[in-house]
Amino acid sequence: MYTVRVTQLEKFRRYMDSVSPFDTEQSVIDTLSGKFKGNEYTWIGTAFHKIVEEGEKAWENGIVRTGGGDVKMNESQKNVAMAYRNSMPEAFHETRLNKVFQTRFGEVNISGCADIIHGNVIHDIKTKYSSPNQQEYIDSCQWRFYLEIFDANQFVFDLFHFMNYKKEVNGFDVSGLQLKVIEPIPCLRYEKMETDNRILLEDFMDWINTKQLYHLLNFKQNG
Repeated sequence: MYTVRVTQLEKFRRYMDSVSPFDTEQSVIDTLSGKFKGNEYTWIGTAFHKIVEEGEKAWENGIVRTGGGDVKMNESQKNVAMAYRNSMPEAFHETRLNKVFQTRFGEVNISGCADIIHGNVIHDIKTKYSSPNQQEYIDSCQWRFYLEIFDANQFVFDLFHFMNYKKEVNGFDVSGLQLKVIEPIPCLRYEKMETDNRILLEDFMDWINTKQLYHLLNFKQNG
């Protein structure tokens, strides 16, 4: 049985929908192969996540240590993350779950990791470095698969914008920037959501089969 992460399906969906010039077929292949190891955007987001998950102890005198490098954040940014954390004190953090889907190419195990589960609502943290486009989140397959996998009714994108960030100037240091909290984007379960999920998964597996990229998928013997 093949295992596919929801983030990989979303990368494929963005390629199929030509969301941006960066969403190429090669970018999907790189995501599947593990060649993409993250960048400054990724690790700054990880640092913010770490404070939300672990609390004050993740912030060490202005530094948050991540697997990709030390991120420099100011106390005001830390307080934004802490306020968000404290707004859901009984929430579950970093919860991974999977569901097996039947396709014409066999069983596929779809895996997703929820940033926060609060009651019957899933919250996903997105750190942004330019003004967010709400429609991109509404079009995403991430929330649709998560609602099905976790059997939830509502998924909320919680957005945090590091204002005027420039990778070539700021790098891993965002301490001099304002962190703006953006209005959340809620997404609700709808009648044909599961059907839409299966259509995308079948398209993905058809692409995998046509390109003969099965070797890039994780495989586990049943039983």
